[in-house]
Amino acid sequence: MKIIRSFLFTCLIVALGTFIVFQGLNVMTDKTETVSTKKSPTALEAIHLLAIGDSLTKGVGDSTKNGGYVPLIATKLEETRGIDNVTTKNYGVTGERSDEILERIEQQKEIQKEIKKADIIILTAGGNDLIETFKKEKLNINQKSFVKPEEKYKKNLSTILKKITSQNPKAQIYVFGLYNPFEAVFPEITEMKSILRTWNDDTKKIAEENKATYLSLSTIFNTSEQSSISNLTNPSDKTDTSALLYEEDLFHPNNKGYQLIAEQLYRIIMDKKD
Repeated sequence: MKIIRSFLFTCLIVALGTFIVFQGLNVMTDKTETVSTKKSPTALEAIHLLAIGDSLTKGVGDSTKNGGYVPLIATKLEETRGIDNVTTKNYGVTGERSDEILERIEQQKEIQKEIKKADIIILTAGGNDLIETFKKEKLNINQKSFVKPEEKYKKNLSTILKKITSQNPKAQIYVFGLYNPFEAVFPEITEMKSILRTWNDDTKKIAEENKATYLSLSTIFNTSEQSSISNLTNPSDKTDTSALLYEEDLFHPNNKGYQLIAEQLYRIIMDKKD
């Protein structure tokens, strides 16, 4: 009996020891798993912003000569929580039509390289297509005269966006609409409102078809459209067009105009980020 009791006692001790060791291993494993699955702090985001287009992208009218809305939007993004650094490249050329912008994208290797590494791409095009026709018409505006130029513009814009997305399908693309700078100087030319609305509607449609985001400029620069801006709550908030234009040509935005462009662009970028 003593031998049996001694044997059973030994077995009990061994079993208890095994249980303790096993539980100890479990605790160590749990601790190890807890440490390994603990999330590291979220890395701050770096953004490369590429601007391509005409004089609006170049920043004509900006008295600081720093590039219009481009450095302004970069600063606003850098001040945003979670964004550490914003680098920019500005390929704006004064006077270029949409076909000339397309040609640069197709032929210049440097631009193609920048497209491939950009996180955000902003495009301005079409303003000079519209103005070229306006100059030919002078003050005798005939809406039919703008049909063929717009067809060419639409084709160019669509091709530009397809070229960009084929080279960088992950980039966020923003396309600026057009505004009527002649509203302040020639308010009697009411036909321009209808023409501009058609061009902008088609620009927005083409942008959406190519997974780009349309940004209205007429809601900033044209008083007849300003009521649609979310932060303008009553008619007294409207800004006269001429107050936002460069005084030397009353055509391009001035510092305040570019500031409003940057603010509206920032809101749209943040909406997409959320």
